[in-house]
Amino acid sequence: MFAALRALVQPAAEGRRVESLDMLRGLMALSVAFYHFAMWYPVFTPGRFMAYTSAKAGNYGVEGFFIISGFCFFHIYDAASFRGRGLLDFHIKRFLRIAPLYYLAVALNLLLGTAVGPPATPRMLLENATLTFGLFHPNHSLVLGGWSIGIEYVFYLALPVLVWLAGRFRPFLALAALAMLLASLPYTLYRVPAASMVANMKFHTYVQVMNHGFLFFMGGLAAQARARIPWRLSRPAFLALGAGLALVFSRYLRNFYDHFVIMEGPPRYVFAFLCLGMVVLFAFREFPRSPIKRAGLFLGEISYSVYLLHPFAHEMLERLMPGGLAPGLSFALGLALTLGLASLTYRVIERPAMNLARRMTRRAAV
Repeated sequence: MFAALRALVQPAAEGRRVESLDMLRGLMALSVAFYHFAMWYPVFTPGRFMAYTSAKAGNYGVEGFFIISGFCFFHIYDAASFRGRGLLDFHIKRFLRIAPLYYLAVALNLLLGTAVGPPATPRMLLENATLTFGLFHPNHSLVLGGWSIGIEYVFYLALPVLVWLAGRFRPFLALAALAMLLASLPYTLYRVPAASMVANMKFHTYVQVMNHGFLFFMGGLAAQARARIPWRLSRPAFLALGAGLALVFSRYLRNFYDHFVIMEGPPRYVFAFLCLGMVVLFAFREFPRSPIKRAGLFLGEISYSVYLLHPFAHEMLERLMPGGLAPGLSFALGLALTLGLASLTYRVIERPAMNLARRMTRRAAV
């Protein structure tokens, strides 16, 4: 029996970067783009398998970003990381990682006149320029999908204190996850279901920070578990467990038309924990070098660009071909154009900004 169990696990390799989660982040970003293009170009029959499965994957791809962020930051940082110059270095790196591409997306929305977010008043422009809009309301973002970036940045601002508390008091992450889960209950079980669809009030209620905070702490708990458990999943174990999670994900709550049914009430927590299970599954698997891994890592590298720029790929198609194409062709072209744009902006905007951040923080450390 023990020999069979040992066959399912492998010794852990050293290293701080969890490459498997980079791959999963890329898949989640692609699932968001896939979901949106499936809505913009109706290639799937409403209420059928592909339609409701893409809705689940797209919406919970965003939730997965929060879990992965919580995992990665509690995995990488400890209290010593924020002593002295460390705190400033952290914010330099985070700001230059997020802001340049986000500014491009805001500028494109303003130039193209796309109706995204609230009116571009001086206050809204200031909130977006400082990335602090999540402190006021995540839907103050002037970018489609930017609400998640607002919540993410609130987490960045709080992270030094959270890491210090987690280092001083080992049960902190578990207690914080429980507290934030309880804090989300009024939103998930009452406020979101009761909110009107008029003027996007239901979505405005859904995106509140208190409705998502528990996801970061669950990711932190997963990082704690990985640090303590010295074994990783073998390929057969990974495939078997992944197939089980995928089966439950696809079979639970089917044939729906209103996509909010998966974002509120008990189903929200079922899907959130399934998403956590998938993050844990990837975190405990170390993939060998292969062409598939290289493609997955590249998709992870460009995931932020995929997430922010796929609406502009759609806008380009609409403007270049106002008469439209067959839905299936538009869908495929939109995804292809998204990957092309994301590859370009990663090379000319994201990577140079990250290199600048490294030079700035390295110079300060000398």
